[in-house]
Amino acid sequence: MFLFLTASAAVRLRNLHSAGTSPRPLFPRTCAPGVQSVVTMVHGKVLVVAGSDSGGGAGIQADIKACLALGAFATTAVTALTAQNTLGVHGVHATPLDFVDAQITAVVQDLHPDAVKTGMLANAATVCRVADAIALHKLTNVVVDTVMFAKGGCSLLENEAVEALRNRLIPLATVITPNVPEAATLLGVDDKAFQKSTLEARCRELGGLGPRWVLLKGGHVTDDTEESTDHLYDVVGGTMYTYSAVRERTRNTHGTGCTLASAIAASLAQGLDVPSAVARAKKYVTAAIRSNPGYGAGHGPLDHMPFYAASAATLRGAPFTAETLRLYLVSCEALSEAKLVQALKAGVTIVQMRDKETEASGTAALIAKAKAMKSICDEYNVPFIVNDRVDVAVAVDASGVHLGQSDMSCADARRILGPSKIVGVSAATCELALAAHAAGADYVGSGACFGTSSKGDAVVIGLAAVAAVVKACRGVGLPVVAIGGISCATGREVLARTGADGIAVISAVAGAGDVRTAVAALLPP
Repeated sequence: MFLFLTASAAVRLRNLHSAGTSPRPLFPRTCAPGVQSVVTMVHGKVLVVAGSDSGGGAGIQADIKACLALGAFATTAVTALTAQNTLGVHGVHATPLDFVDAQITAVVQDLHPDAVKTGMLANAATVCRVADAIALHKLTNVVVDTVMFAKGGCSLLENEAVEALRNRLIPLATVITPNVPEAATLLGVDDKAFQKSTLEARCRELGGLGPRWVLLKGGHVTDDTEESTDHLYDVVGGTMYTYSAVRERTRNTHGTGCTLASAIAASLAQGLDVPSAVARAKKYVTAAIRSNPGYGAGHGPLDHMPFYAASAATLRGAPFTAETLRLYLVSCEALSEAKLVQALKAGVTIVQMRDKETEASGTAALIAKAKAMKSICDEYNVPFIVNDRVDVAVAVDASGVHLGQSDMSCADARRILGPSKIVGVSAATCELALAAHAAGADYVGSGACFGTSSKGDAVVIGLAAVAAVVKACRGVGLPVVAIGGISCATGREVLARTGADGIAVISAVAGAGDVRTAVAALLPP
């Protein structure tokens, strides 16, 4: 694991090791009798069909890094060799068609992919051969990165290949990921037809080419200088999703398209749906641009390494979505392991360990309790979150952390944990909630709804204020869980009056004589 820690987190981790505690690895792999068990963090196989970049910033080199960083396993079929660096492409050598076929067949026969990502295909003959192979082998979760131009402007696809891409490969795609110049070429229009106000219309036009989903990237839109907003269009359902990030003022963006498409493919291979996969990939690429190493004299590469530690821990069951917050159980001393099991069986959807008494006994005691709780949550494929303590979350490989306004910043926690982990933030106002979203939070907890004895310093903001936070977060696609003083008698009222995605409870479950009945009363009907 590669971890980039704040000073305080580093001290805490040193304390863990001095106490003889180490993280429990993921995904035990069954071995033959008599052979010691080993572990793997890899989950999901991706076949990357693309060209090689000798400079290492784009092409299959970026694809492999992105898949690995997100916990997936990459196999490859190389369609072309390029001689390039950060200054440009200096030569292209296409792979013989029969050898493209041979690579795909060899992979499919032994390492059947859970997803496919296509990138640079060079010419019409290769496009058609790859399309034939996808159809022949009935490959699914196909992400088509419509690569046409290098970052410096050099063409990576022969002109006559565009028609083959449009008619043969795109209709087989689960999702296509064109940028503005590529989308303009596919639609036969000028780049100027792509403005902030027209992207939704252009998405729908691209949907007419036959893919299941269209992700139109907004990085080249000239009238949106503050943000980069990508539009995802569900061709069948008609729903439009948007994903925005603050523009980074850097020329070091070589390989962003390859990385984004491969990150989407990795997440699809691990079981995420397309909107969730795109959200995860967008967050990953944004952070990789922000931490770029500055290599080369031209358009430099991204930095994949801070996220090498990203595991697929939260993907073994259902991936994190707003539904995950439906009934959020926060622990206390009264929550025994037996009650935790009962609550999980009854329908609790996420668990947070918040245990100030155990924390007072020292870090080692807190980790021991976290390990025990996480083991139980793992049995039921329910995410396990640690309150405040990022170091403890790392030590036990928790699904994520929940942070208060006085804790480590969301951005620092994200840098330590990587993009696969869940980061929640407490936010009592719309401004704090939107700031959490900008910093990369996966959800916010808003309240207190009512007075609560479990947290004496909690300020009651009431249901109307929570509803205002929910409304603000809906505009940016950020889930909200209502928190603070919620009981079995008020749980459904809170959901109805605030519109929150879920409710967080403590004593309503931990103090219940009949946990199953309490959970049933709290869950939406």
